This record gives sequence, C-alpha cells and structure tokens, in this order.
Amino acid sequence: MFRILIVDDESFERRGVKLLIAKYDLELEVIEADSGEEALDYLQRNPIDILLTDIRMGQMDGLELAEHVRALNLPVKIIFLSAFGEFEYARKAIDLKAMHYILKPVEVHNFLKVLVQVIQMCKDEQKEREDAVKYQEAYRAGIQSEKYKKLTELLTNDDLHSPLRQWEDILPHREAADERCFRMMMLDSAKRLFDAAGFDIEQSLGELIPGKSSFIALNEYQLLAMMEVDYASETFALSKPIGERMIQWIKERFHADVSVAVSGTFNQIGTMREEYRKMEALLESKFFFDDGALLFTESSSEGGEESGYIDQALLAISDSIERKELGDVRTRFARLFDDLKNSERFSVIYVKYICSEIVRSIFNATHKQDSVSFKNNLEKIFKTAQLKDLRQLMLEILQDYGAHDEPTPITANSEATHKVIEDVIQLIERDYRSDLSVEQIAERVYLSPSYLSHLFAKQTGVGLIKYITMLRLEEAKQLLQHTNRKIVDIGNEVGYSNIPYFCTLLKNYYGLTPTQIREGHRP
Repeated sequence: MFRILIVDDESFERRGVKLLIAKYDLELEVIEADSGEEALDYLQRNPIDILLTDIRMGQMDGLELAEHVRALNLPVKIIFLSAFGEFEYARKAIDLKAMHYILKPVEVHNFLKVLVQVIQMCKDEQKEREDAVKYQEAYRAGIQSEKYKKLTELLTNDDLHSPLRQWEDILPHREAADERCFRMMMLDSAKRLFDAAGFDIEQSLGELIPGKSSFIALNEYQLLAMMEVDYASETFALSKPIGERMIQWIKERFHADVSVAVSGTFNQIGTMREEYRKMEALLESKFFFDDGALLFTESSSEGGEESGYIDQALLAISDSIERKELGDVRTRFARLFDDLKNSERFSVIYVKYICSEIVRSIFNATHKQDSVSFKNNLEKIFKTAQLKDLRQLMLEILQDYGAHDEPTPITANSEATHKVIEDVIQLIERDYRSDLSVEQIAERVYLSPSYLSHLFAKQTGVGLIKYITMLRLEEAKQLLQHTNRKIVDIGNEVGYSNIPYFCTLLKNYYGLTPTQIREGHRP
C-alpha cells in the first residue's frame, strides 16, 4: 500500500479527502499535516509516495513545501489542491514537476481519476525497481555460478604449474599482470549466513580489503575471498587486520561468529590448490580455537601421529594416578595439554581420546566408582566445543579425583562413531527439507558442531554441509524433471527459501539452470 500525505490548514478539507479515499477504496495509507512546516518535518523523517497539498496556507505555503521536497530530492509525487486557478500558480506547479493541479471545490470524478493515475504510476515504478533488483540478482548469480565452476576447474586441473592468468574470471584484476600474486581467505560461519545475507555482503567485505578482491560463495556457511597482493612485500602480518575487520564486521552486522582461514601467497595453480586444502583442514579443526578465530596456513603443519613423547607423558600420568599423586597428575596433564595445543599437529579426535584415557585411568584407580558420573564426564568431554573449555573441564575432573566406569573412546574408526554417523545420515534424509543446520544436527547427537563435522568427513569422505547440499539438490532435480511444480515451491520444499541462491546452487552443481533441467538437458 502506498502512503499519501494530505496537507491543508483546514481540517474539514482533510476530512473530505480522507472520506473520498475510504469510500472508493483507494490503495492508500493516509497521513495528515495541518501546515507546511509539519509536513516538511514528517517528510524528512518518513517515506511518502504522494504529497497532496493545498497552496495557500500559513507561514509555509504548498509551493514552498514542494520546493523543499524537490531540493531534498525526495521521490514524491506532488499534487496541488487549490481554490485559486491563477496562471502564476499553475506555472510554478509545472516548474516543480507537479503531477496534477486540482481546483477546489473538488469534482469527485476528476479527483478520483487523478489519484488512480498517480497510484498506477507508483505501481509501475515499484515494479520497475523490483524487476531491476531481480535482474541484478540474476546477473550476479550467473557470475557467481561461473566463478564457482572456474574454481572447481582450478582445484582439479591436472596442470599444477600453469600460471593463474588464464583463470582471470575468478581473480581480481589489475593492468600490470607480470608479477601477479594472490591470497585467499575462507570465511566459515557457525550458522547459515551467505545465502540469506544477499550479495551486498560481498561489497561491504570488499571495502575492508585494500586493493582488488573477488568473492565466491561456496555454500550457505562459507565464502571465499581472493585478493591480489604485492609479491615482494606481502606477509601474513598485513593480512591479519583484514581478517580481524571481517570477523568484527560480520559480528556487528549479523550477530554471527565466523572463523577466517588465511592462505599463503601463490601465483601457480598447484600452489593455490595446496593452500586451499590447508584452509579446509584448518577450518575442520577449528575446535582448537575460540569463536571468531583467525587462522593461517603458514603456521599449520602436516601430521597427527602419536609421538613417543605423548606415550611417555601418558605413561607418567598413569603412574602418578596409581600412586594417588593427583597433584602431580594435574601438573603433568596441564603441561601435556598445552603441548598438544601449541604443536597444532594433533587432531581433535586424538586430543579427546587422550582426555578420555586419562579419565579412564583415574576411574580404575579410585574407590569413588560412580558409573553415572563417569559417563556424564565422558559425554562432557566429547561435547566440548572449545579447547580451552576442555582443558578447564579436565582440571575440574582431576580436582574431583576422576570420573567413573570404563569408557569406550570415540575415535574415527570406532563402532560408536559408525553408529553416530548412521544416525546423522538418517536424520538428514528425514529432515533435509527443513531449515536444517549443523548446530541442530550436532545437538541431536550430543556432539559439538565442529567435532561432528570432523567425524562425518572422516567417515564418509564428504563434508557434512556438502552432503546436505547434495541430497537437497538431487531431490530438487527429481522434482524439476518429474513434476510441474513452480521453481519457488521446489526451492522451499528442499530447504531453500532464497530462490536466487537456490538457482545458483543448481547451476554450480549441475551446470544447468532449473529451466534447463526441467527441459531435459543432461547434467
């Protein structure tokens, strides 16, 4: 419904106009003002579509009010209503680009004709704006789809040493292309964000990056930023404030926590692929870090094998437990835990396994064998979302002289893990049509989101988000091929209320638009 501001210093005139609008059911929300000053104040603070104003009023007349409206460049349709038909008034009305000039007393037929015409103009302009937005969204969705396709080709290209210049469709540009060097940042959100935030988020984040940048939406939870950097002077230290600004901006704008993985610099496809994999691995192990962490591939390293030092440390802790030297156990555990964290070589699963083994040893050695408490402590260990919280939990258990009943530690290959993943897959297949998030799934199986994601990828070879996306898009393809349902309804059916984003995902995954899939083109 459009909004009309009626301005007249005579209350009965305003009432008469309101009665006509109500009687003939015109699609207008009516606001009143009894002076030009009051009307101008309202217009400066509120959106109005149509201004219907008398000319002769107190200090500020209707012509002066209209002059202020035009000076403020407000998108308002102006209609003058006056008992005076002098040529000078009419000339000024034309100069002020008024839509109509209606004489009092009002002739109902003419009055209605004018308002209906102006309302239709508002509708036409509204539709033009909506069409422009849809066109822009479709255009940018097409660009995103092509970027995603090129990124996939980059990450699977057999020629690992070819320069990146041939893939400029996804890269930032600059005129001098000889010493081009790039860095990536992968933003990972704890909740669905990059399908709902729209394309404006890319522009806003781009303003936080000095120089050229490009963005590729990977899925609802992840966004990839690619930056062109100076080959000679670029260091991780220069990228740190950029990542911190991104984390802070998203926190303030969307009240969401994101972790940001920062790659090393590269100018060859092989190096880019290696850095991309490192970023994925870093984000998979974000359990080690606080919410909103900024992670760098340069500080990560290969590995994760149990070292002789760890075995020796566990043996020493076990000996201290048997001797009931719990103060020594506490000290040794704190040192071991800090070593595990600082080394950045050990997986989340392994760290939790170490903690569970220590708890089991304490349980076996203590006389306070309360199996219920023991199981609760084990559950707390495997549900803990941050490394610092796990450390504190273990210290509290040690302070209470341990937990109770022998655990079956969850490892990547344990039967317990197989059962958890089977339950997760069944849950996804049952509820994927709803707005299903990693947090919701993790809560139902009593694990932290990051830990569950890690376990799922280890067991299935596919990331949890990617698995949900694949399932949804396969169902969408079947519905497109075998039903006549509208695309918007199919999108909602498989869990995507943002239809432009849904269409982009289909194009990314199958290389075809929804219409092309429906028409029988083969992916």
